[in-house]
Amino acid sequence: MVAAIAAAEEAAGRRIQAQGKESELSAGSLLQEAQKNNGDVLLLESNDRAGKKILATGNGKCNFTHRDVNPSHYHTDDRHILEAVLSGYPTKAVLDFFERLGMLSREKNGYFYPLPETASTVLNVLRLRLSELGCEISCGVYIEQIEKSENGFLLRLKEKERSYQIYADRVILATGSRAGDFLQNKKEDPLRPARLLGLQSTPLYPSLTKCICREDHYYRQLAGVRAQVVLKLFCAENRSEEIRRESGELQLTKEGISGIAVFQLSGEIAQRLAEKRRVIVEINFLPDFPEDKLEEWSKKRLALLPGRNLEDFFLGVLHKKVLQACLQAEGLRGTTQIPASAEKDAVMMVCSVIMRAMHFTTEVTGVSDMRQAQVCRGGLYLSQFDEKLECRTVPGLFACGEVLNVDGECGGYNLHFAWASGHLAGKWAMRRTGSKV
Repeated sequence: MVAAIAAAEEAAGRRIQAQGKESELSAGSLLQEAQKNNGDVLLLESNDRAGKKILATGNGKCNFTHRDVNPSHYHTDDRHILEAVLSGYPTKAVLDFFERLGMLSREKNGYFYPLPETASTVLNVLRLRLSELGCEISCGVYIEQIEKSENGFLLRLKEKERSYQIYADRVILATGSRAGDFLQNKKEDPLRPARLLGLQSTPLYPSLTKCICREDHYYRQLAGVRAQVVLKLFCAENRSEEIRRESGELQLTKEGISGIAVFQLSGEIAQRLAEKRRVIVEINFLPDFPEDKLEEWSKKRLALLPGRNLEDFFLGVLHKKVLQACLQAEGLRGTTQIPASAEKDAVMMVCSVIMRAMHFTTEVTGVSDMRQAQVCRGGLYLSQFDEKLECRTVPGLFACGEVLNVDGECGGYNLHFAWASGHLAGKWAMRRTGSKV
């Protein structure tokens, strides 16, 4: 949708400049000029309505960008191209774009939401601008074939029972992924049109999703717990090499671990599981606890709270369910009395429980499938495209959004890349020789 808006506005601006009226280049004149020539851009949509996936973002509130947008928050195969896309369309550009469409925003801890805090606001301002620009939208369309000709592209389409073909000077692929189960045709491969033109892609993995763990005897009792934690990711064959670390909220389910901190690791986990590697996550339920002062802390607390059993001793330190899991892992019971006459044994007992809470390990055996994932890791190799997102081997072919091998963390990063790449592809597709996209 953003690519279509950018292309239509670019076409209108070019015509105004060609008439020698650069001084009249305003938002109003762009709309008027675009409406005179509404055959510039055709948006093909496989679903019954364009932009439905936006409604599910940010739990319906649509966290549409972030204060700190930079390549470190993304996974891709080509950092140089990613940097070019993001640097050309920073956070301010996204905020200005949506304000120009009529949407104001609010910031919460670096996260930006539409002022009404409804995802439908984002979708509606995009739809309204497409309508104002006179962009034609065809929904329920299936691309049967796409062929490169000498000066453009021939697309064979099917809409319900009707088959027809169209010609376009330029094509922008914005086919997304299967994440979230938003494709009307559940069996359709969003990468198929690109593959018809000879493009290559990485394997695909669900990302920003929950994880399933082996130790279900713990998670049946831990289900429902939420905690602020630090997570460390390892592979079982090399526990000394930390792959990645995340902090944030952890949600425990009867099957395993979830929450934003887990989502950030899930793409890495899915990829390594697909490579047949054993994945270990270490959970620190006490991230602010000074491990180097553990013995000192234990002695002070034992002096402060003498004569208690383990469950009462850790009251106010750990969630009761987390404590029970840690005690179980250490072979202890909550009713066990802490030895009052043997300080060394008491300190060792207390320290063992705290150390377990700080280094609670779990083996991840799977991630939720693509239907429950927020985004997809993988896609068309970004290295196949130049800094304007034009395909290096198929001139005139552009791509943007989730169809590319770029996936970001939670926090509005994936939508930001959608807007940034869509704007870049739309603008440059229209700037190339020709007039129809």
